[in-house]
Amino acid sequence: MSYGDYFKQQAVLGRVSGIPIRADYRWFFVVGLMSAITAVSVNPLVGNIAGSVVLGIATTLVFFASIFFHEFAHAVAARWEKLEVVEIVLHPFGGLTRFRHPPETPRAEFLVAIAGPAASFILALFFLGLMAVANAGALDILSTLFFLLALSNFLIAVFNMFPGFPLDGGRVLRAYLWKNGKDLTEATILTGRCGQMIAVGLMMIGMSFVLIYGEYFTGFWAVLAGLFLYDSAKSIVRDIEASRSIYVDDVMQLPVTVDPEATIQHVVDRIRPLHRQTVFAVAKDKHFFGMLLLEDLERVDRADRNKAAVRDVMRAVTVEQFVETGTPVRDAHALAASNGCGAVAVIDSAGFLVGLVYRTPPR
Repeated sequence: MSYGDYFKQQAVLGRVSGIPIRADYRWFFVVGLMSAITAVSVNPLVGNIAGSVVLGIATTLVFFASIFFHEFAHAVAARWEKLEVVEIVLHPFGGLTRFRHPPETPRAEFLVAIAGPAASFILALFFLGLMAVANAGALDILSTLFFLLALSNFLIAVFNMFPGFPLDGGRVLRAYLWKNGKDLTEATILTGRCGQMIAVGLMMIGMSFVLIYGEYFTGFWAVLAGLFLYDSAKSIVRDIEASRSIYVDDVMQLPVTVDPEATIQHVVDRIRPLHRQTVFAVAKDKHFFGMLLLEDLERVDRADRNKAAVRDVMRAVTVEQFVETGTPVRDAHALAASNGCGAVAVIDSAGFLVGLVYRTPPR
């Protein structure tokens, strides 16, 4: 294992509301570095090395707690929108909240995206209030640190609202374009390109700090942040463009089908135990009739399961439930995310069911 790969490994810091909080090993290095820089900066005011170190560590930890609060706000908003939060990851340039599935509506995309900057702005006001209290008590050192924390959170809120993916502002712009009829894939590519331009601008600003003002530390971190943002935006655009050449024929799975005349009890006893999935294609002689969802199946009273047939419970076929062979997989995934079934059937040119494409693969 190379040193680069080693430092990209993650450590679990704990859980909050059931959400794992992780940080890669580079994050610990940055925490130490920022603590040292802060300690050196406040030492002339403190006049005590030990006290400066304590304040440096405390301020840095509060700063990264602010980053976590920003990400946790995304997680709370996601849960309001019924999205499953997988984890929160802290890295040297901020944080990332991962979801099991992306938001399925422009409204959900907007609310999840805006929650982080809103939280950072609230924290900025909170630390300004603490600064005012410290000023009233003539606590100059604490006043300075609270000001820095307020400024940092304000800048985090402003920077994240720049309209480039994967920044929160890019997600807000994508939600706006999506709501106003723009194809989601095209909106993602557009905001990803904006993210690349913002990253280049950030790197140029960093270079100007070095060349014009001699601010090596600020310039160095601005360039690194720009490189990180550029790489993230480039990866998103590359993945989206690559998906245009992938078709349902390449990724579809053989369908697990149930006969429309079968009883619900038969499905519960014979099919469900062998196939751990939440949706089944209803078909007979390869002719597609609709979808049977686990949630619909479970609504049938136990006493009625021997009498109720699949056709009575299934969701009858609609145009939102199937695609033809040769359809781009991104279109199939979008349809699976919006049709309420979480999957789409794949029909060949003869009209026969040949596969299923899931929003996410069955576990």
